[in-house]
Amino acid sequence: MRKVSALMTNDQPRQFNGILVPVASPCDEQDVFQEDKFAAMCESMYARGAHGLYVCGGTGDGFNMLISERKRAIEIAVHVSRSYDGTVIDHVGARNSRDAILLAEHAAEAGAHAVSSMPPPLLTFDQLHEYYCDISNSAQLPVLVYHIPMITGVHLTADEMIQLLDIDRVFGLKSTEWNLTYNWRILRDRPDITVFNGMDEFLVPGLLYGATGGIGMWYNFFPQAFVGMYQAVNEGDIPRAMELQTRFVDFSLHGWEFGMKAMFEHLVRQRGYADYVFRRPRMKLSDQVLERLDRVLPPKIEALEKASQECLTTKD
Repeated sequence: MRKVSALMTNDQPRQFNGILVPVASPCDEQDVFQEDKFAAMCESMYARGAHGLYVCGGTGDGFNMLISERKRAIEIAVHVSRSYDGTVIDHVGARNSRDAILLAEHAAEAGAHAVSSMPPPLLTFDQLHEYYCDISNSAQLPVLVYHIPMITGVHLTADEMIQLLDIDRVFGLKSTEWNLTYNWRILRDRPDITVFNGMDEFLVPGLLYGATGGIGMWYNFFPQAFVGMYQAVNEGDIPRAMELQTRFVDFSLHGWEFGMKAMFEHLVRQRGYADYVFRRPRMKLSDQVLERLDRVLPPKIEALEKASQECLTTKD
């Protein structure tokens, strides 16, 4: 796995690698952000081995939060992370440059180590290039492009992505992309940049293809599993890494079948983290689906968590 050079962030050198949790953003029935529960989730991620937090991205439901709530989220995440020397990246993506600039400037003031953004839809490439320049110039922080075409509908070619990577302070991308050769093609031409793997189902292959870490939805529940995969790949123990990866995929297939976000929020409630983490309109699963999930998921979760613990114990 590639090693990345340190970048200067808030006057301190920071390496962007490892397992960063895109922490969920709890809310109540009226969609109001619940700060105490969010802080508890941040603490829990670090207690279980995470290396950092990615705030208000897709899993964090940032696009559906108020600007004021997003500001509080990054303030809380930075405050919690200081006790663990954790890396904090703030997703400042918005549908217009004005809001993205506002959030990026606040992220710098709050002490985030970097900012990130999905590409807004329906822009020409020239507009998109200007959008990332605006974010970079306003925050004066390292910028991570969030490539997730299945959600945004923005399908950048490798050459277009490299043009974005040439913008000052843009240091890499979070790539939630089924096509691993896309990442490899970019790293072939720009071996200096950082790639965070965004597809939970192949963190291990992503690392082997040059990613320096991962940022993924299910890290909220299984940070130890993904830390275990990351450590095993670092140590060259690919069979141990793939054991964890395969057990996770066996679990995650149910999310692809019934709806990833709906299953995620069901488990959020079941584990007592929060009542909701995604804003209205609500996603609902039928009683039949819930009954099936409650029957088939527990043994798969238990097997994954047991394997994760064994992996980390073996490492220690």
